[in-house]
Amino acid sequence: MTGTATVTVLGVGNPIMADDAIGLELVRRLAAVRPDPRIEYVDGGTGGMALVPVVTAADRLLVLDAVAGPYPGAVVELSGDQLPRLLSSRLSPHQVGLLDVFAAARLLSSEPEEIAVVGIVPEDVSMRLGLTASVTAAVDGAVELAAQMLDRWLVQVPEQGA
Repeated sequence: MTGTATVTVLGVGNPIMADDAIGLELVRRLAAVRPDPRIEYVDGGTGGMALVPVVTAADRLLVLDAVAGPYPGAVVELSGDQLPRLLSSRLSPHQVGLLDVFAAARLLSSEPEEIAVVGIVPEDVSMRLGLTASVTAAVDGAVELAAQMLDRWLVQVPEQGA
């Protein structure tokens, strides 16, 4: 991390577990459409507790991940009191334990002031490479939703060197 970003985008997931890799694809695509020195893009993979420093360094944290929801391919945005429910559910045995990461940040008294999640409901989290068709079709919509959230947050963040 550069230490200059106040907004962190954290993509999590396992690239060999089919749709569990959603967060990794979203962070890659979002970084391409919203490059900004005030944003730190992090491929968190299956980093588990190793992600605590990423979370504690963020003022605003946008998590990109596979999420539970109404049907495969649905784009979901969660924030505020919706987060504990999402973060306590496990979509696959390899999913990063984000609830544990946030609990550690709280114990360190260094939580982001704002946290949100944008994700896509997976269809398949079995061991195989590649996203399913329903998830692939939803990627553009999820990237746009995440970009809109970043745009709202960046209005509140001064330009570097300003």
